[in-house]
Amino acid sequence: MKRLVVRTILPAFLAIGLFSGVVFFSFLPSLKSAVMDQKRLMIRELTESSWNVLARFEAENSAGRLTLQEAQAAAVEQVRILHYGQEGKDYFWINDMEPRMILHPYRTDLEGESLSTFADPHGKLIFVEMAEVVKRDGAGYVNYMWQWKDDPDRIVPKLSYVKGFSPWGWIIGTGVYTDDVDNEIAIVTSRLQAAALLILAIVSALMFILLRTSFQAERGRLRATVALRGSEEKYRSLVESAGESIFMSIGGDELFANASMLKMVGYTHVEFAALDVADLVRPTAAELESGRRSWQTVMDGMTAPTRYETELIDRDGRTIRAMITLSRIAVQKRVGFMAVVTRLAKPREIDLMATETAEDLAAVNRHMATMASLMMSHDAEAVKVSRILSANADAAVRKGIELAVAELGPPPLPFEVMLLGSLGRTEVSLLADQDHAIIYPDVEDGLTVVQEYFLGLGTRLSEILDAAGYPFCPGGIMSGEPRCCQSLSGWRRTFSGWIHTLEAEDLLQTKIFFDFRGSLDEMNLTGKLWDHLRMEIASQPRFLHLMARSILIYEPPLKLFGGFALEEREGDRGTFDVKGVLAQIVDLVRLRALQHGIIFTGTLDRLEALSAGGHLRAETVRDITEAFHFLMGLRMKHQARRILDRLEPDNRIDPETLDTTARKQLKTVFTNLKAWQAALDHEFKGV
Repeated sequence: MKRLVVRTILPAFLAIGLFSGVVFFSFLPSLKSAVMDQKRLMIRELTESSWNVLARFEAENSAGRLTLQEAQAAAVEQVRILHYGQEGKDYFWINDMEPRMILHPYRTDLEGESLSTFADPHGKLIFVEMAEVVKRDGAGYVNYMWQWKDDPDRIVPKLSYVKGFSPWGWIIGTGVYTDDVDNEIAIVTSRLQAAALLILAIVSALMFILLRTSFQAERGRLRATVALRGSEEKYRSLVESAGESIFMSIGGDELFANASMLKMVGYTHVEFAALDVADLVRPTAAELESGRRSWQTVMDGMTAPTRYETELIDRDGRTIRAMITLSRIAVQKRVGFMAVVTRLAKPREIDLMATETAEDLAAVNRHMATMASLMMSHDAEAVKVSRILSANADAAVRKGIELAVAELGPPPLPFEVMLLGSLGRTEVSLLADQDHAIIYPDVEDGLTVVQEYFLGLGTRLSEILDAAGYPFCPGGIMSGEPRCCQSLSGWRRTFSGWIHTLEAEDLLQTKIFFDFRGSLDEMNLTGKLWDHLRMEIASQPRFLHLMARSILIYEPPLKLFGGFALEEREGDRGTFDVKGVLAQIVDLVRLRALQHGIIFTGTLDRLEALSAGGHLRAETVRDITEAFHFLMGLRMKHQARRILDRLEPDNRIDPETLDTTARKQLKTVFTNLKAWQAALDHEFKGV
């Protein structure tokens, strides 16, 4: 018994002492630095993403589709609406190298003004220093004093990351308030102190539990040891299964590469394992100057470029231009690094790729989901992130059309690609497939040739979008399918058939196709189709009644006494389909919009129009809008977490993973949905 006490109680007290020592003498002093590093990484990644907005519009100008003034104005307006943070008040600004303010959401009084003498309360010439940083390094961090978000009376320390956009001579940046870091440290310190006191207060009660469970704990420790021994192999399996080229090393041991990486450099697994990183990666000028390689710096936990351009040396001694993204990994306290390698084109090929290849479209779009997931992980507003994803998908469709036309030759007629479903509503999530169709003017002669061309165009567009990260639609709603590629008259007949036939399958089709909008604004073809749709619905009132009954079939996942009605799958906890709940709100608002002849496709736009027309009470519009925002937030955050955890995104949410406030709000949404259904049932009763 004494030996057991020594083995359990004494280690427990020692552990508490060690915990307290580590927390108060090691962890807390280093926490601020760690949090600050995270903030620095966050604002750099966000600035990089907003920089891409400028690059996209500059590409439109270079391609001749926009004048310089149009491209710059469009870029400014898109950056102006980019906000993030818990309150949606964190922002981006733009100034030029003069420096002169081009855009500032909260200091519009400075826009167009010279900033060469603008100083913070400590006398620092903020924007002059930003220009110097960009001139010297292209990008970097600047510390200064600035107003708290939109409060001009509160001046606090701020750290910003700025990056130059050389084609226009602009500088774009965003920042973080260092007071936030102090507040986070204070909260963590308070919680840790409370936890330490709680541990000390209940340690006596835990002694009995420790004695009773010592055997089980030992068994658990052994199982954990076995699991840890397999961690490195799991890392290797993860790397091996990745589609991108990756190599890694743990604890300075042999190098490991996946099949894609081996193919790029021409080595076998055995040959690659015998390499030193210095044999594979040519040092950059910065590395030569510092005398230290980037992966060594990353492994030591020091600041280093985590993404940089360099050259690889293949098995035959040839060089390969590549972009390397480094990250630090640790397995069983053994530190290593992982490098993701993207092969780059030769310099003279880059512009050609940017305008003429489907492969480039896929490369540009590849990391969009990761960027959006990062924004969601930093509490960006889900609807705004969804609109960014939608705008990106719009651009991908237009580029896909351009590339397909370049391959197939000029079209025989002007045409329009209709965007359907979530893309039509500009409500794209992180789990989006394709939904699109082609409409073209009526022709009297050569219909077969016209149909063959547009079917081929639709098929090629679907292939390009699939390669760019938008999977084929499982239901076949893509413009390469004959039913999704029709003339204006053909679409009119199809819509009329759905409305007048009133079959269940027809109602299902309308929920996807009646959210259509054009991507090219060609000949107002979609406008003419909307005119026809409104006229047909007005002539067949029973259609709206059947749409209403189809909405009433759905039961919100809420039990009689307020518990969640969940679906249990084998090996999983009970979950509900958040997409299914969100779809009921989308369906409800679509029905009301069609009922009143509103042609907007976005759910929030439809609600605004319904409110403006007096078709829904202001309180109902407010509640539906709040429910839509809340469900979109749940869905996007869930998908973002899975993507960042390298899991397939889905729509299945376990309410137990939500905090108390979110669960309460979720029940409120379900209750309100039942009330909205009851109102619908009353209005369309007996049909």
